[in-house]
Amino acid sequence: MISVIVATNNFNEYLCIALQSIFDQTFVEFEVLLVANGAACDDIESFVLKRFPSETRLIIIKSNIPQLSYALNLGIDHASYDYIARMDADDIAHPERLGLQLDYLLAHNLDLVGTGARLIDEFGAVIGSRSPPRGAEINKKLPFKNVFIHPSTLIRKSALLNARGYNAGFNSEDYDLWLRLKRLDVRWDNMPDMLLDYRIHPAASQRRLLGYAEISGALLREFLLSKTLVNACSVVVSVIKAFMRAR
Repeated sequence: MISVIVATNNFNEYLCIALQSIFDQTFVEFEVLLVANGAACDDIESFVLKRFPSETRLIIIKSNIPQLSYALNLGIDHASYDYIARMDADDIAHPERLGLQLDYLLAHNLDLVGTGARLIDEFGAVIGSRSPPRGAEINKKLPFKNVFIHPSTLIRKSALLNARGYNAGFNSEDYDLWLRLKRLDVRWDNMPDMLLDYRIHPAASQRRLLGYAEISGALLREFLLSKTLVNACSVVVSVIKAFMRAR
């Protein structure tokens, strides 16, 4: 069975659409852990319970701490099952997502599997697509780019616990996790299937300067732990990106 973790500090129609897309999965053996975090956690709970009053697979966890990494770790700690699926509160999972991902993960004996995604705008119109690297290309490209679409991932809970969960961070908690998982020699891949609609809108946190700074720090850590030419180059490239973003 699968524990789907959704964390949010806001409530709107995007959240309801995201949750409904999980409840509509063709794979039925799952629970949804909605971590309502921040000052509005009580309002989020009331809002969601009114929209899904009879959904027995929904578990709401509340925290006043408005921090995504903490919220995700809280969800992991409460998860009942061996597989953790991530989902953002403004995206849309395709109906067959969970079933296809679990089949792929088990068939290939993986610890983590991601998928491709269609990009949608704030109104739900498709504006593009994203196909992350696959196979050996994942480890080659990881020092220089994010190789997984975070809300598309399915991962063994044991792998997350071995990595000690998510570290603190504002915009780079997923990339930091991939770097630490790589040190643990996890088995991972991306499916070619587009199983998620990934929403791009003005409220999204993409490409913020703080995220670049956090990534530079994480890559410097990896270089200090393993002083390879690739790790050195990755630090230089990330610092240049952060500098260009700050201009």
